[in-house]
Amino acid sequence: MGNEIMKIDQIELRFKDTKGHIKSIDEFSEMFEHGFYFVEHPKEMNGTRVIMCVTSNFENRIFSFNFNRKDIEWGHYWIDKLVQKWTIIWEWYNQADIDSCKKFDTVSSTIEIIKKRFGEQSEEYREQLALPFEVIKKNSDVEETSESKMNYNNMEWILEYDEKNSFERIRSEKIYFDNDLKVWIDLEYSLSAIRKIIRKVDVYTRTYVED
Repeated sequence: MGNEIMKIDQIELRFKDTKGHIKSIDEFSEMFEHGFYFVEHPKEMNGTRVIMCVTSNFENRIFSFNFNRKDIEWGHYWIDKLVQKWTIIWEWYNQADIDSCKKFDTVSSTIEIIKKRFGEQSEEYREQLALPFEVIKKNSDVEETSESKMNYNNMEWILEYDEKNSFERIRSEKIYFDNDLKVWIDLEYSLSAIRKIIRKVDVYTRTYVED
């Protein structure tokens, strides 16, 4: 396939157990109390395969890997790693939150972030207000707490030691080489489909947190 660039239209996840039974993402997630994302995978899931069906200009391409496979560098299950990595890429490329699509604050103080995350009536926010003025002012001057900066730091970690990708190349050429899937991906075309499957995977966890 050389250096052809994949333009993704749709991604579907299915899960195949050791008996050959295949479940949809909804059916499989219901086997876990709050979905499978970011939870400990039980040993009885050994042998279960994740089947990722990608519809693109490459026609239908299937990627498959063990559900219990972990990435040593990330310290997470492979499927969790893919969701995290592509969330970071999507948010860096769009400079926005992947759930709400709200644009990132370029500069945010610690107190503003806590207010946004926990609300004005929260104990965490009241504790910040109780700090001495000098401490509040110092926290407000730290740009590293901005959403954009934190996302940049995460993206920088992803690109460390990456010989194919760089901030400049991704931004100018609008492509990214996925070292896990071994394929170049057209970001401008594909990120919409990638966002849809990420939100699908994460929906059970997000519902639990919001509740």
